Formats: sequence, structure tokens, C-alpha cells
Amino acid sequence: MQLSLWTIALFSLAEVALLGLLLLFFVRLRRSETLLSRLQANQESLLERLRQNAELEAELVASFAQRQHELRRLDMELEERAATMEKLIRQAEEVSRSPHFLREVIVNGRRKGRTIEDLARVTGLARDEVEIILARAGER
Repeated sequence: MQLSLWTIALFSLAEVALLGLLLLFFVRLRRSETLLSRLQANQESLLERLRQNAELEAELVASFAQRQHELRRLDMELEERAATMEKLIRQAEEVSRSPHFLREVIVNGRRKGRTIEDLARVTGLARDEVEIILARAGER
């Protein structure tokens, strides 16, 4: 009887130890489940942020493409205007160098009291040329 009592006590002690191990296992299992739930929530949050970032990137790319198109259009307009301005500058230079225009500038400048040196500097002609133009204008 002594042996069976010791055997029962030993088995009972082993069962209590197994029960303790089982409880420890379930506590750790519960912690693992909680950790797994948090990781899953974090993963979903990360995926949502990645989706938002992808949308923002797509919007930025579209906006960049639109700006590039607008810049090309503005560049073409600017080139056209530059060509027009160059043409107008060439025409103005041609008019300003025409003998008739220079004669008018010199005669009108002299009427306004400007000196021959001043008129020569403004028109880019020599002093003698200005005097000849004024002399011819005085003959008429």
C-alpha cells in the first residue's frame, strides 16, 4: 500500500507539473497571439501607408508630366517671340541706318539746338558727315 500511495503521489505531482507546464504554454500562446495580432495590425497599417504613397507618387508623376508639357509649350512660345523680336530689331536697325532717317534725325536735332558733336555721337557718323548733311539740308 505504501508503494501505491507513493506512486499516486508521484503521478499526482507529475500531473500538477504537467498542468503547470500546460498553463505556462497557454500563457505564452496568448502572448504570441497578442503579438501576432499587433504585427498583423502594423502590417495592415504599413500596407495602407504604402498604398497612399503609391497614389501620391502617381499624382506627382502625372503633375510632373503636365508641367513638362507646359514647359515645352512655353519654350516654343518663347522661341517664336525671340524670333519675332530679332526680326523687329533687324528692321529697326535697318531703319535707323537708312540715310533718310539719319538725315531727319540730324536736321530735327539741329532745329532743337543740339550741337554737331552731339548729333555725330547719336547717329554714329563723323562730324564732317553731319556738317555735309546739314549743309545740304540748308540748300533746300
